[in-house]
Amino acid sequence: MRCLVVGAGEVGQRKTEGLLPCEPEQVLLVDPATPTPDIQALLASYPNFGYAQRSFAMSDLDGMHLVFACTSHRDTNAHISQACARRGILCSVADAPEQGNFVLPASIVQGDLILSVSTNGASPALSRVIRQELQERYGSEYAEFTCLLRKIRVALLALGMPSAENRIIFRNLATSSLPQIIRAHDRDQCQALLSAMLPVTLHPRIGEWCDDCFQTV
Repeated sequence: MRCLVVGAGEVGQRKTEGLLPCEPEQVLLVDPATPTPDIQALLASYPNFGYAQRSFAMSDLDGMHLVFACTSHRDTNAHISQACARRGILCSVADAPEQGNFVLPASIVQGDLILSVSTNGASPALSRVIRQELQERYGSEYAEFTCLLRKIRVALLALGMPSAENRIIFRNLATSSLPQIIRAHDRDQCQALLSAMLPVTLHPRIGEWCDDCFQTV
């Protein structure tokens, strides 16, 4: 997929940063301003990312599948949206979602945990506020927490225990203080808690799981 972002302000940069980890064929960011250090870092990190230091041109739409109109000029964004509509290109308009033909939810990603918020275009500002609140509530420790839960789930299911017993263990793990323990980098407490919650058969693996968990936080 080839993606175009027009406007390198806060919104445009955020859209770009969200697109690049998805490994599209190309992401082109167009803006007359000199690229910021953050954008320069992205250019150095992603060979599929390009920056055109100029104003938007109609030819920028050639071959594109996804377009984000993120300039500070409503007329320019509307112009881009209308051009995309004529060409059958998906377009999201930052300051007027109703002018585009798709809306992206505000999302946070912590490893396998993905939380998305959408007001269906009614108030992108509200979506951002709620996203920020969720990001504070579900910090980077949840990436390690979900990774740990994945390993435990695979091992626990392999034991062939009754489903009812598994559900209780999974629920207890999910509602436990493990995220706070991971945030505090307390490996001993993590191991003690898992030993208290998991079947004895899995105890020999707990140390390895904790090591994997805490070497990345």
